[in-house]
Parts: sequence; C-alpha cells; structure tokens
Amino acid sequence: MNLESYEKTFSTNDKIDHTAVKQHIQKLEELDQYLPKLQSFILVQNTVSQKYEYVCDNYEPLLGYRKEDVINKGMTFHFSKIHSKDVPNWLKILDDLMIFTMNNVAQKDRSKCVYYWNYRLKNSKGRYVNIQVHQTPLYFDKKGKPILGYSQNTILGNTKKQPMIGVCKILNSNNEYETLFYKNYSEALLIDNLSNRELDIVRLLAKGNSTKEISTKLNISIHTTATHRKNILSKLQFNSSSEIVNYCNENHLF
Repeated sequence: MNLESYEKTFSTNDKIDHTAVKQHIQKLEELDQYLPKLQSFILVQNTVSQKYEYVCDNYEPLLGYRKEDVINKGMTFHFSKIHSKDVPNWLKILDDLMIFTMNNVAQKDRSKCVYYWNYRLKNSKGRYVNIQVHQTPLYFDKKGKPILGYSQNTILGNTKKQPMIGVCKILNSNNEYETLFYKNYSEALLIDNLSNRELDIVRLLAKGNSTKEISTKLNISIHTTATHRKNILSKLQFNSSSEIVNYCNENHLF
C-alpha cells in the first residue's frame, strides 16, 4: 500500500520522546493481563515511525494475525488489510480530521479531542470485518499536531458494508462530549460530485424507479434522463446503474 498521503497528513520534524508515553504503555501491558476478551483491540500508533508502540494481545484472536508481525512490520502490515475500495475515503477522513483540528481547535484543547472513523479490514481467513476506530491523541509535536495516538478498535457484529463516517468530538466545559466535526463520506461522494438534478435521479434510481418513471416524476424527457444517467456514471466512475443502486443500498443512502 502506498502511504504517501498518510505520511503527508502526519508529517512532522519532531521526534517522539518515548519517555513521555512509557507509562501509558506500561499500564496498558498490565491491564492486558486482566481485561476481558471483548470484540475490540487496542493499538498505540507512532505516526512518525509508522510503527505500533503497543499492540494488545486480543489483536491475534480477533483478526488471526500474529501480534509479532504487526509490531515488526508496522502500520503497513495492518493498513494493507483495509479493503481497497475503503482506502481513498479512509485517507480522506484522516486528512480532513487533521486539517479541521489544526485550523479549528485551539492547541490547548486538542488533548480533549476524540476521533471516530471506520473501515473494512480483511482477517486471516480472508473475510472482511467492519472496524470502528475510537482514537485519542497521546502526544503532540511543537505545532500541536497529534502524532501518537491511542485507539480502541471495535469489530462490529454486522458484516455488511457500513457508511464511512469521520467524527471529531471534544470534552467541553460541562464534561460532555460535543461533536465538532461530522461527515458521511459515502454520501459525500454523491453530494460533492453531482448536481441537484443528478441527485434526484440517483435517489429515484435507488428507490427502484425505471428511466420512464424517473422522467415522469421529474417532468423531463426520457432522452434527458438517459443523458443524466450517463453523466452520473462518468462522474462517479461506475460502470452501470446497478452499481449506483448497490452503492446507495450498501451505504444506507436515501
């Protein structure tokens, strides 16, 4: 997997002072001996070295990969298992969350932020599972960029594809988590690329309407509807209308 985009998002000239996180790692290792084996695993990722500072024991029974391989081969090993169709949105989520944090959250408040996103990852049996990531920054560079993070990764029971969501929340003065950023990236593919008329057509397609039915409901000619469908396929890089319908159904759109 090409991690050039990932490297750009987390680029920094600083080096992580490992003494600053040593206590975190030590406590996690102690807890690992007592925590129940839930459907989640904990990672501490160093985005500077692209290595994992910590991988909990539960990683191996949940995904089937050896813990030693994840530690020795680093993030590339784990990230290479992400579904290829999810990678562009996953990278976009990370980039957007970083840009939002650096531009909209005061440096003194960034340690209070938590982030959520999701993707599909292939386990050792070749089966894709949905993983929801809940990440908290542990260490920042001099500019306040989060470069070391603690994440709890939960495997969701539903194996069907889920809409890809990016979220940033902050612990406010009322000691409540307040949502600062939320975006449905599966929906954004349509909204960011299609006109309102094209969105109308996609919505009706997803609801099972034929070209003739769409033309009647939108009061446009069949030829105009067909032209819109052709343009939609080109913009979304889909090969057929059925792919559009499947995409909407898989991501619970409309």
